[in-house]
Amino acid sequence: MDVIVRGKNLEINDTMRDYVTQKLGKLERFFKKIMEALVQFQLQRGRVKVEVTLSASGIVIRGEELGPEWRTAFDKVMEKLERQVKRYKGKLESRGAIQRQEVPPSEVSSVVENVVEEEPEPQVVRVKEFVLRPMSVEDAIFQMELLGHSFFVFKDMDTEKVRVLYRRDDGNYGLIDPIY
Repeated sequence: MDVIVRGKNLEINDTMRDYVTQKLGKLERFFKKIMEALVQFQLQRGRVKVEVTLSASGIVIRGEELGPEWRTAFDKVMEKLERQVKRYKGKLESRGAIQRQEVPPSEVSSVVENVVEEEPEPQVVRVKEFVLRPMSVEDAIFQMELLGHSFFVFKDMDTEKVRVLYRRDDGNYGLIDPIY
């Protein structure tokens, strides 16, 4: 696994880099298909924000945490990532996409048990239908704000394409424009 460690408003030293590489290496015992890990440390108002993005077999697993110091925040992120990796691997195993022999049998049973006991599978509990009205991006922003939603699906009046508008963490907006 390639590990890339970056810092924003925070200098990355060899101790941090070694600690991060060692901890991320432990994830490979659960899932060997992790190809790359991008770790970003950012100093924000005296606290450290850690963002970790893992690339594995065409999927992206991501986690972020805020803590008083870098090691605490990174350890919290690792707990989240470990749960996500175990859950994803459990799904692949149940679908037969990967063989269970990739990890020792003792670890497989604990992975499957943890997935079932800790977090039940999310389910679709509601289906909502609505009319896609053609509108401009500005109208979609206005409508989204009126509804108080964090995203809004609409049909762009200029391109006739379905687009998704969403509110970003920085307060700005993002626009998803699917290609089909």
